[in-house]
Amino acid sequence: MTRKAFTLIEVLVATAILALIVSSVYFSFANLIEGRTRIRDRGEDLRRVYFALDLMRRDIQNAYLTRNRGMPEETHITVFTGIEDSPVSHLTFATLNHVKMRAGGKECDQAEVEYYGDTVDGEPTLMRRESSWVDGFPEKGGNIFPVFSGFRSITFEFWDETDREWRPTWDSEGTDNADVLPPKVKITILVREADGDRKEFRVESVVNIKMQKPFTF
Repeated sequence: MTRKAFTLIEVLVATAILALIVSSVYFSFANLIEGRTRIRDRGEDLRRVYFALDLMRRDIQNAYLTRNRGMPEETHITVFTGIEDSPVSHLTFATLNHVKMRAGGKECDQAEVEYYGDTVDGEPTLMRRESSWVDGFPEKGGNIFPVFSGFRSITFEFWDETDREWRPTWDSEGTDNADVLPPKVKITILVREADGDRKEFRVESVVNIKMQKPFTF
């Protein structure tokens, strides 16, 4: 006798197998999407970190000092000052890394630059101040813009050639380092991950300063 239909048990078994297959495919697809999202977020984190790091590196490696402060009064003062602070160390200096934004503009390569931390929308944020005019007020003037946020801390350390160690502060106006630049600066960024676990990773970079001796012109 030939059967013309499935039994109820066969239908239930087939349905259960189909449900298992669909569930497996669904969870595999969901895990794939979640993995891609995490990779994308991690890539975006790294892109922002290395953008900020590259900007700081180019500014610092072109730092300079000059003994010429203008006559008869001080019309331009250059300093290199690093101060411990949280979550961002405070760094002020003159650099030859100014980028001209207008063709034919009356601007040179010199600039006053300052890095410091502030809070923007409840997040610690790395701020950068730049003045295209090196004047008698190295810690004032210019334009301020946020570089990036989403980090735990950013610190600058300065290599002391005499003591052969990293120092957390530097002052080219002080007695210990008068008119002297550190030969190299270490930048350490402790970054939060984008996922909910809030894991952290550390990025470090050592920058060699090109011009060690102050200009005399």
